[in-house]
Amino acid sequence: MPGDDPAPRSRLRTALAVAIGVTLLVVLLVYTGFDELHDQFEKLGALSPLVLLPYVGVSLCDALSWRMTLPEGVRRGVPFPAFVLARIAGEAVNSVTPTATLGGEPVKAHLLRAYGVPLSDGLASIVLAKTTLTIAQSLFTALGIVGLLVVLDRAGMAGLWSVVFLATLVGFTYLLLHVQQRNPVTAVWRWLSRLMPNLHVLHRLEPSVKAIDERLQDFYRGERWSFATATAWNFAGWLFGVVEVQLILTLIGHPISWLEAFVIEAVAQPIRAVAIIIPGGLGVQEWGGVAFCHFLGMPESVAATLWLCKRGREIVFDIFGLLYLARRTAVDGYRARA
Repeated sequence: MPGDDPAPRSRLRTALAVAIGVTLLVVLLVYTGFDELHDQFEKLGALSPLVLLPYVGVSLCDALSWRMTLPEGVRRGVPFPAFVLARIAGEAVNSVTPTATLGGEPVKAHLLRAYGVPLSDGLASIVLAKTTLTIAQSLFTALGIVGLLVVLDRAGMAGLWSVVFLATLVGFTYLLLHVQQRNPVTAVWRWLSRLMPNLHVLHRLEPSVKAIDERLQDFYRGERWSFATATAWNFAGWLFGVVEVQLILTLIGHPISWLEAFVIEAVAQPIRAVAIIIPGGLGVQEWGGVAFCHFLGMPESVAATLWLCKRGREIVFDIFGLLYLARRTAVDGYRARA
C-alpha cells in the first residue's frame, strides 16, 4: 500500500531534523549578536582561507591510516590522492545524511573499485579504518577529559582518571578486536538471511561476506604493525583538529594555551556524537561547543566564531567531496555505457 512506503516518512524526518538544526543555528546567531560576530569575522579578513589548512592535514592522516588497512599488494595499485579524495567524498555523504557517520563508508569502498580493489577488500578496509579511528578518538577524548581536569586545577583527580580511562580503553580495544575476529559480518549476514529469506541479493553476497571476515582475521593476526601505524595516523589526524582550534582563535586575536585547545577539540567529540540525529550535527554542535567554551571562560562571540568557522570549513570540504563524487559517478556511468 502507498501509505506503507517508509521513504516519505524518512524524508519528512530528515527535513524536520534539518529544520531544527537551522533554527538552532539562527537562534545562536541572534543570541550572540550579529555585530559582535561581524567584528570577530572581520579580524580574519584575507587570512580566512588559512582556516582550511588544518583539515587538509586531517584528511592526509586519515587517508594514510586507511591505506594501511588494505593488503599490501592491493594498496600499491591505488594512488594516494585517490584515498584522500574518496575519504573526503565519503565524509561529505556522512555530513549531509542522517546516517550516524555510516552512510558514506560504503561510498569510500566503492570509489576504490576503479583502481582494481575488490569490493570485499574495500569493505573490510572500511571496517578496519573505522576501528582504528574509533580507538584513536577514544584515546584522544580520554586525554582531553584528563586535560580538562588539569585546566580546572584538579590534578589529583586527573591522575586517577587517567588510570581509569587507560584501563577502560585497553578493555574496549580488546573487546572490539575480539569481536571482529569472530566472523561478525557472517553473523549479521545469517541474521538478515533468516529475517528476509526471499531477498536473493543476500545469497549472492555470501562469498563477499566470508571474504571480508577472512580479511579481518588476516589483518589482526598478521599485520599488527599496520594496525598500530594506522591507529597512530588517526591520532595524528585528531591532533590537527587541535591545530585548527588554535589557528582560528589566534587569527581572531584570542589565542589560548595548547592544552585548552586540546581540551576543546577533545570534548567536542562527544558533543558531535550526541548531535548525530541531525545531519552534520547542524546547530547542536555549535550550541554545545559555544556552551563548553564559555564554561572555560571564553567570550561567547569568540566561541561562536570558532564554531562557525569550523562549520564553514566543513561546508567547503563537503561541497568539494560531493562534486568529486558526482564527477566520479558520471565517469563510471559513461564507462559502463561505452
